[in-house]
Amino acid sequence: MKILRFITAVALALAVAGCDPSEKDPVTPPPPGPEQPENPGTDPGTDPGTDPGTDPGTDISDEDAARIARLGRTPMVAVYFTEYTKESEFPTLEDVKCFTHINIGHARFKNPKTGDGGLEIKKPGPDYMKRLAAYKKDYPELKLLLFIGGWGKNADGFSEMAKDDAKRALFCSECVRICNEYNLDGVDLDWEYPTYAAKTYLDDGTIYYNGASKADRANFSILMKDLREALGPDKLISYAAASDDYDGSYINSKEVLQWVDYLNVMTYSMGDPSPDDPSKQRHNSPLYTSSRFNNSRGGADCIERYHTKQGIPYDRMNYGLGFYGHGASPYPSSVSYAMAREALEKGTANGKSVAGYNQRWWDEQSKSCYLGNAAGVMYASYEDIESLRYRVEYALSTGLLGVFAWEYREDDSEGTLRYATYKMMNEK
Repeated sequence: MKILRFITAVALALAVAGCDPSEKDPVTPPPPGPEQPENPGTDPGTDPGTDPGTDPGTDISDEDAARIARLGRTPMVAVYFTEYTKESEFPTLEDVKCFTHINIGHARFKNPKTGDGGLEIKKPGPDYMKRLAAYKKDYPELKLLLFIGGWGKNADGFSEMAKDDAKRALFCSECVRICNEYNLDGVDLDWEYPTYAAKTYLDDGTIYYNGASKADRANFSILMKDLREALGPDKLISYAAASDDYDGSYINSKEVLQWVDYLNVMTYSMGDPSPDDPSKQRHNSPLYTSSRFNNSRGGADCIERYHTKQGIPYDRMNYGLGFYGHGASPYPSSVSYAMAREALEKGTANGKSVAGYNQRWWDEQSKSCYLGNAAGVMYASYEDIESLRYRVEYALSTGLLGVFAWEYREDDSEGTLRYATYKMMNEK
């Protein structure tokens, strides 16, 4: 374990150029590392023909040709953008050019208990959609997707909707309506998770469980088929995939690939600091497992298992980057990159002292940084340029479709992480 100086990350940030795609050289992924296969996009144990798009010399179906055409610019550098973004933090055109795809929302059910009544987008979401869509005039390669749902209570409505033919038809028509109204290029579903009654802790101390059914898994597939038929061949469809659903307990990912363009594998929210109980202490978004932490998982393992267990091609998955982390007192439960910088530079988090708990530590095994005390006990996990570089290099060398970040507003005001991510994804 060694302490690394924050000045290194700042120097790297200052070196990052603007994100104008027109100024970038064509992307040349780095050669495979010593532990990577020569052709990471193809599983040597399967017929290469089942992994469309990995071999440019192989004939592809009309469906795959349509998918490749609607994907837009790749490798993908996507980001989630929510209505919680402050007006003062609304991106400039230069900021937007850091991304090839933006998932904007949230959209949620008007009647979550019954799954009908249509969809609604909380203010200022509709205004943000119009303003982002206006950037297409100067950045026509930009793809905007409506994202729907969330965790816990925010996923309510999906189960009731997906099991009913009429409600499912209304949902699909609402997706078409919103895409047409706001000039969007597709839909991203964030149903966390089919068959799982996720819980939300309410302000009064009670726990709210969202609706869920054992039939959700099969109904998710039906929903994706209906959504593709409603949206047609030119719109994108993606969904947020749980990092540990590589056995397909929630979603039959292999089946839905015939209607869905790609998965956003949420390789984050995999652990909390838990300084009072080291047995529960884990990074939020580790790339690899670490022997320092019990039951440690890694994002690379999750991707590999999606590929080997469900047969998901690498080029149909995006790797999730956390622009945030988790904290324990004296930090709040969620720690943005901007807050981590504040802790390192000023010894405060949201103006509250975190002195003595703000030393930057590096876990070499998981390729992750964190904030802790002098003994190296973790109090806040987060990502910076150094940790993101390892994740970007993994995505490129493995042949993934790209990366995506949760979420835009967690970056600092200078855009350190977004500019660095774009540059690393596009450098030779």
